[in-house]
Amino acid sequence: MTDRHPFPGFPGVGRATAIPNAFFAAILPQMHAPEDLLAFLWVARLTQEQKGEARFVTADQVWQNARETFEAMGDGRPGLERGLAACAELGALVALRVTGAACDQVVYFVNNPASRRSIARARAGELELAPETIATTVSTEARPGIFRLYEEQVGTITPLIGERLIEAQDTYSAEWIEEAFATAAAMNVRNWRYIERILQRWAEEGRANEAPGRDPFEEQKQRYLGGTLGNVVRYR
Repeated sequence: MTDRHPFPGFPGVGRATAIPNAFFAAILPQMHAPEDLLAFLWVARLTQEQKGEARFVTADQVWQNARETFEAMGDGRPGLERGLAACAELGALVALRVTGAACDQVVYFVNNPASRRSIARARAGELELAPETIATTVSTEARPGIFRLYEEQVGTITPLIGERLIEAQDTYSAEWIEEAFATAAAMNVRNWRYIERILQRWAEEGRANEAPGRDPFEEQKQRYLGGTLGNVVRYR
């Protein structure tokens, strides 16, 4: 066993890693293993030390910096891999697969607004995480995310649409988003403006406040299709 020496104390001024307060309330109670916490802390530290728009790390980069810590936990590299996967499943990290002629690896972002903007731009092809690569989100949850819903039900994500999807994801619950896509699909309106309007109306009036026998979304659809926005609705 390695001899332990008392820590002399943190310096008054020095580099620090910022951890959002929401982590302690929403994420930490759901972590069941020490390597989950270690994986998040190391990704947070390494990405905050980076410069540039897209801040992410690979499992190899975390291992190079934190090998001794994970080996001290008794499970080494497998523990790191499990910790990263658990953090992605909890939503603390976002795992993105980057593929190309000379590259095929998973990279990890801290799940914050700046990262989500970078990921949206990478998925839209506007931001390259490595030369000549394609970025796709690694699926870690049963419920489809807003980007997958859009791609499956509407079409290609442009940088402008990516920004609006991020804003909606930060504003509305996953349940509302999924139901709004389903409502639009049932009406055969595959257009983000229509889906966004559904969400806005729910936020203003609630989903259960409509008068019986009236379908407000069908009325909205007819106004769009019959008005100046008809072509926008039909053709995205």
